[in-house]
Amino acid sequence: MKVKLVSFLSTDKLKLPGLLYSPLKPTKKVAVWLHGMGDNAVFYSPDRVNALAEALAANDIALLAFNNRGAHNSKRLRIVDDTLPEDQRSYQGGTHYELIADCIKDIDGAVGFLKQHDFSTFYLLGHSTGANKICVYHVQAGKNPFSKYVLAGPGDDSGIFFTELGEKKFWQALQYAARFIETDPLRTMPAYTGLHPFSVQSAWDIMNPDGDYNTFPFYESAIERLGKKRLFDEYRQLDRPTLVIFGENDEFTQAVGGASEALNIFIKHTSNARLKQTDFNLVPDADHSFHGVEEAFARQVSDWLAHG
Repeated sequence: MKVKLVSFLSTDKLKLPGLLYSPLKPTKKVAVWLHGMGDNAVFYSPDRVNALAEALAANDIALLAFNNRGAHNSKRLRIVDDTLPEDQRSYQGGTHYELIADCIKDIDGAVGFLKQHDFSTFYLLGHSTGANKICVYHVQAGKNPFSKYVLAGPGDDSGIFFTELGEKKFWQALQYAARFIETDPLRTMPAYTGLHPFSVQSAWDIMNPDGDYNTFPFYESAIERLGKKRLFDEYRQLDRPTLVIFGENDEFTQAVGGASEALNIFIKHTSNARLKQTDFNLVPDADHSFHGVEEAFARQVSDWLAHG
């Protein structure tokens, strides 16, 4: 297997770094890996990414794992655009400022880069927030080149924040964000909201039960409604073969009874037609990030992409 440190431009010209893993034998097939929130970026998850790359290479599939604009909690990114003045060639990225729909620009940039390297069959894999991004991309993007999806450890962020903050503080934080979302979106959320140091725009994006981010509302399905949006709306619109895979001890599913129950909720919101295209797996002895069982996770994902 060959490994190369690469960079490419998102469609709005942000320079994003990544690793391109290629099998020794030439291949046209490549998987794109979307990492989770914040400092859970590609370069801080070497065991999982390396295990996945090795398993994919064994099935003649390359892997592009890159840091998207949501990597790190706060990160200034370079805008590569000579038409802009020098003092305007940077972008405030990171989880504390990210809007999930902007993932389309990052993913399309990755696809453009891979097409330049003669790849023609594309798979989209996302962990945690990356799984949410797959659903948003599928619904909102234009041309979609991906033939299969992997949703790994998909999370219910609105439900998690509601559970952790409590009802009163959750709605107070959302109300504060709503007050400034139009006039001062980069304002930092105050400490009393429990969302400091998120920006107003990201706090609103993540918490809003009726927003783009809320693609896997386990809490609302199992316990109580928080918004009016159709449950699992974006997920229901997927029309590619899809693998939904959790660690059996995923700590972010405990509010609804654990990973097995989260899978049951997924199945409940999957149409009969889609059930024929969707597989649901648990990785034994695994947490949300598949720590310690990265190779087992990687084998399940790679074998499903190759043969599922």
